[in-house]
Amino acid sequence: MLVFPTVLAATTSVFGEVSPPPGVTDYDTAAGGIGLVLFLSNLIKIITVAGGIFVMGNILYAGWIYISSSGDVSAHEKVTNTVTYSVVGLAIIVGSYAAAALAGAIFFGDANFILSPTICGPGGC
Repeated sequence: MLVFPTVLAATTSVFGEVSPPPGVTDYDTAAGGIGLVLFLSNLIKIITVAGGIFVMGNILYAGWIYISSSGDVSAHEKVTNTVTYSVVGLAIIVGSYAAAALAGAIFFGDANFILSPTICGPGGC
């Protein structure tokens, strides 16, 4: 039983040397050491912008349906539902940012603590 851990400890590395792809080093230097936080922050911003564009497109689409409905009652219902759901979705997007800023301000004293995090290591920030 003791032979197996000794054999594993004798090898230097099972995978060899793994180096990050070239784009990761750019994020690491921009973020001050940990690029994953910056990458996820940028990804959330892109998703938020895409959500806002989607809401704007839905409202334009609802307007097009309303204009071209010629007094159809079912089209009016569809337009009402589309605009309502779009506004609710936009409120959720804005509310999530407001809730994150409020939680950061209350618990950490900085509104950007959750929205734009800074990870400090043993060497400092």
